[in-house]
This record gives sequence, structure tokens and C-alpha cells, in this order.
Amino acid sequence: AMSGSKSLQVLMILLLLCGQIAGCISEEPGAEIPSEDDGEFLDVVDQPCDLDSEYQTQVLTNIFVNGYERSFLLTTPSSQSGELLPIIIAFHAEGESGEDFPQQQEFDSLAEQEKFIIVYAISEADRTDAEGDWFLNSAATSRDDNDFALQIVEQLSDVYCVDQTKLYAIGYSLGSMFTYEVACQLNYKFAAVASFGGSMPVTPESCFLSNNIAVMHIHGKLDLTVDYDEDWDWDDGEHVGVGTMSNIPGMIDDWSERSNCERRDDHYHLEVEHVVYSNCDGGVNIEHHGMEFQGHAWPNQVAGTSTHELIWEFLDDFSKE
Repeated sequence: AMSGSKSLQVLMILLLLCGQIAGCISEEPGAEIPSEDDGEFLDVVDQPCDLDSEYQTQVLTNIFVNGYERSFLLTTPSSQSGELLPIIIAFHAEGESGEDFPQQQEFDSLAEQEKFIIVYAISEADRTDAEGDWFLNSAATSRDDNDFALQIVEQLSDVYCVDQTKLYAIGYSLGSMFTYEVACQLNYKFAAVASFGGSMPVTPESCFLSNNIAVMHIHGKLDLTVDYDEDWDWDDGEHVGVGTMSNIPGMIDDWSERSNCERRDDHYHLEVEHVVYSNCDGGVNIEHHGMEFQGHAWPNQVAGTSTHELIWEFLDDFSKE
């Protein structure tokens, strides 16, 4: 039998060896998501459109934005040289992460099928409740999320053959709210946004259409988190300074007015109200799917069409000239 000190030495040696072997100690369920330190930086190439791309999903990727390190998950399709690739940037819900975006695997598969890049943006971990995971309707800061979105596009364009006319943003809940920041402030760059379960301020600090942008909003009429029919205010200490948030029909009407739409068509299908504003400036549409029996949870389908496919079909119709 070994002495106590001898046994301790053997145990320490085994633990040291185990630490050098991947998978020797399995992580418990619910382990933290990878930190920025685990991510990769993109390698710039001289002529991205001269190169093929390969299918890869949810690669943790780091970039610098105004001197700060930010992260996202990157999915790219396989493509031939010269094939232009649209970009979708997805913004997650409050308290979630880029690894939790709804129908993520379905979006990844569709990216390969339809040949687009999708980025799952990850919010900064150290933000307060007053700031929120995504900055809304606030003055620009050195860590502004608008700059994050623009930097994602810029750096991906240095690596992949990006279609600069087909840049899109999608979101869920608070991420949906941030898509309206994109629509209001980055419409010179992005062609369309589509989202579920968010809203925007009744009187945003800045929302100027220097260029037109197509908007599609999906919302559950039984949503108890982001009210469908009534304007509402944030709870104390949350998203300070953002202001009163709009009811959903009012928000859609507001976008139709901003876009000078001349025609409205309404119809119901499978308990979903579909409103389409058309004949708008720049040929964009403003569309809304109001789901009669849906709450705040992301729906797998909207009126019989898979939600991720419905979103892509809408986005793909619009491009910058």
C-alpha cells in the first residue's frame, strides 16, 4: 500500500496528465459559452471574389470595433469564385447569445442552399440593464452596435465575395428592436430587415430614410412581453432613455408613411393577418404578419411557411441599386 504522501503525488500527476488530454474531464451541462479568447480573427485576402468558399457553421469569430473586441458566430456557404454572397446579421434576444438564435440550424442549412452568409452577432457581456444587450435609440458611443454591424460587413468583405447590394438584418425580441436601429440609421447600407417580437420607440431620436429600406415584422397578438395593441414604457432601470415603445399596428403604419407607400392589402390565412404596404419609395414593401394565437415565443411556422424561410423569401426580394 502507498503512503498518504505517495498517493497524493500520484493523484496530482494523473490530474496534470488529464488536463493535457482533450475530453478527459467532461463539462457539466450548461457550461458557459466560449469566450472571445476562443474565437478566430479573419484573414484578409487580396481578391476575395477570386476564391471559392467552403461551408462552415457557427465559427466563433472576433473583430475589433472602435478598439474593443467583439464576437459573432459565422456561417458561410460553399461557393464558386465570383459568386456574390448576401449577408444576414442576426441579433439575439435579451439575455440570450448568438448561440441561442431561433431556428439557427435551419438558417444554417438555408444559407448553404441559397448561398448567403449569416452572422449571429453576440452582445457584450458586461452591459447593464440600463444599457441592455443592444443599444436602442441612444446617442452614439465608442462601442455603438451600429458600428459593430458595419464592421462585420466591412471585415467579411475583405475575406468573402460579398454582395454589397444585399445586406440584411434580422432579430428576435430585443434583437428585433435593434433591427429598427439598423432600418433607421443604416438604411444607406442595408436593403431590408425582418424580425419577430419587437417594437421601436414612438418618437425615436433619429430615424431618417436617406435611402429606402424594406421592413417585415412578425408578431404574436397574444404577446405578453411586447404588447401588440398598446404603447408601453420600460420598467424602471431598463433601457434608460429609450422612451415609450410603439404598439405594433401603429409601428407598421408609421413605416408605411415614412416610405410613402400608396397601397395597402390585407388578407387572413390560417389565423394570421397579413398586411402588405406596396408602391412605396424605392420599390420597397412594408409587411406585417399578425399571428392571432401566438405569444412571445418564436414561431416555427407562419401561416404554414417555416419562419426562417418566410424571412429569407422576403429579404431576398430587395437589394440596393
